[in-house]
Amino acid sequence: MRVSTFFTLLSYTGCWRPISWTSPLKTVIYNVYSLLVIGLSFAFLVSAIASVFTVKNIDEFADSSNILIAMCISCTKLVNVLLKREAIINLMNSFLEEPCATTNNEEARIQLKYDDRVWRNAVRYTILIEAAVSITVLNSLRTNFQYGKLTYRAWIPYNYTSEIIFPLTFTFQLLPVIIQSLVQGATDTLFFGVLTQICCQFEILLFRLNDVTTSNQGTLQRFVRHHNCIYQLAGMTNRALYFNIFSQFFGSTLLLCLSLIQLINLDILSTEFLASITYMAIMTTQSFLYCWYGNEVKVKSIDLADMIFQADWTGLNEGAKKILLIAMNRTRSPIEFEALHVITVNIDLFVIVNN
Repeated sequence: MRVSTFFTLLSYTGCWRPISWTSPLKTVIYNVYSLLVIGLSFAFLVSAIASVFTVKNIDEFADSSNILIAMCISCTKLVNVLLKREAIINLMNSFLEEPCATTNNEEARIQLKYDDRVWRNAVRYTILIEAAVSITVLNSLRTNFQYGKLTYRAWIPYNYTSEIIFPLTFTFQLLPVIIQSLVQGATDTLFFGVLTQICCQFEILLFRLNDVTTSNQGTLQRFVRHHNCIYQLAGMTNRALYFNIFSQFFGSTLLLCLSLIQLINLDILSTEFLASITYMAIMTTQSFLYCWYGNEVKVKSIDLADMIFQADWTGLNEGAKKILLIAMNRTRSPIEFEALHVITVNIDLFVIVNN
């Protein structure tokens, strides 16, 4: 498994010091960079919170709350990755260790197929996120900058209207938004990637099932350990990233409601309307992908029972048959990812949220 796929973008956003950077100098340099990124983000967040208390109507409230909630989601994901660093490292190491590690060319081929899928989806998703941010930035430069207006409503504790201060303040607003969009892309890709790797483990498990049910009954013990390990990996993933799940769905639900309020008062042919539609589409896509990947893992864990039943298990002894029966029975409790025991990530949740 190409572990670097998950952490390359995370390291750029300041929330993941590369594991290979062990020297004190590199650690200090990266910690300073992380503090700078976090400082910019939370300074913007404080400014956005203060602006909510200065609104005069529902439109201004929707405008202020929109970016505030989006930044809260990103900052929550950033802080969660920082706090759960050791848990995430242990999780990724588990994929590289027995019994999850590949042992032959066919298993390596399966692993490579899923690694390529993770990489392609990570690139596509990041491009999608940054394209939406680019539309917002370009639209703001075209409409707001030339009139001396900031992109987002904010509380600024100084006069920013001078020709020198305004460009700096304008950049100060956009830079944290760009950084946090990268954080969103990186943390979401981490979640999608881990769930894809769990699906990969199920496919490798099914390949090993063929060895169990032919002449090599000695692999049955490894099959059982692998099955248990997959459930443990899912539990580790849920514990490490449940705040990401909760913030995504709680925040996106509020954002969709606020975006609809904004759309009511916008001209359908205006660039602001296009930017709002694009923003809503991105938020909906994010939620859909969380649900899609969560549902894929759930389906894979359920389908294992059918695969065992269809396999050639008739030649096994009674003890082996009982063990496979226990594995089949375990699929009655499929793998599901939850957040605070309130949100269960699957397609049903996506339908409920969008209704």
